[in-house]
Amino acid sequence: MSFYRFCLESLEADKHVSNTSSLIPLSPELRQLPFFTYRYYTSEKEDSPTWHIISLGHERRWPEREKQKVTSRFILHYCVSGKGLFCGTPVSRGQFFFVRPYEAYEIKSDPKDPIVFYYIGIAGPGTTELMKDAGFTSLPTICDCPFIDRIPALFEEPLYRMHPESDPDYYLMSFYLGLIALHKMQNVQSEDPSREHTYYYYKHAISYIRECLTEGITPSDVAAFLHISPSYLRSIFAKYCRYSPREYLIRERIKYAANLLTFGPHTIAQASAQVGYPDYTLFSKMFRKYIGMSPQEYKKLHHENVPEQGSEQKKETPAEI
Repeated sequence: MSFYRFCLESLEADKHVSNTSSLIPLSPELRQLPFFTYRYYTSEKEDSPTWHIISLGHERRWPEREKQKVTSRFILHYCVSGKGLFCGTPVSRGQFFFVRPYEAYEIKSDPKDPIVFYYIGIAGPGTTELMKDAGFTSLPTICDCPFIDRIPALFEEPLYRMHPESDPDYYLMSFYLGLIALHKMQNVQSEDPSREHTYYYYKHAISYIRECLTEGITPSDVAAFLHISPSYLRSIFAKYCRYSPREYLIRERIKYAANLLTFGPHTIAQASAQVGYPDYTLFSKMFRKYIGMSPQEYKKLHHENVPEQGSEQKKETPAEI
């Protein structure tokens, strides 16, 4: 179970005042204070997925408050007004800046025009891969944000209106993925306007593969469906995916077959045929390569007391790769 905390901090009579409670509604009047911080935290759970949201916040920062520090999370900041310095570089309204895990950083606010920003922190072993997939690894840490006007409304619901007694982990994850989708499309378009067209092909290729996985399709079938050449399809996958079309197909088939063996009553021969491998020996070879064990071993692991039936009565040993 996550732990939640809402905080409000402000300056009153030149004194730093901090309030902490299960819930502190931040009224419009409070948001007009010279400086404030409104934070929402969740704990780092042992049963969390490979990545999860660890913090969410809205802040009008007072000058010279922050000293250099290091965090284990990846934090995105969206400057909606004011100006300041991020690691010594000027930032102002309309920009976003981000902190990578275990990199020292410092945020300073302008005394005359304090910086106001929303932020979200992401933690977990899968965070770096998620950021890489969204295109952040190729970006400078300070960038223009074309959708900055949408940020306050986007953060309003999860930050101010969510009840602390609910379990919002998946809600926060869906909010974050929506935010990343905006970034990802912007990154694709800003790198090269022509890539928007190729990205369209890539997304439709992935959808077609997943929908027709059991029909024995080949990379050539995917290319024909998109009305492009197989070589152009390979070049598109080289831009957006770590695998070629052929290997992506194989991986999706084996993953689907593993699910059939785990959750369904299918025999190994049935699972093999279902994902387009009429040749059982080839299926067994590919399964061992990508799963790390034979189909028989995998099925036994997930169904210790369920006897295998069907054509697998002949004891074949898949070839090692």
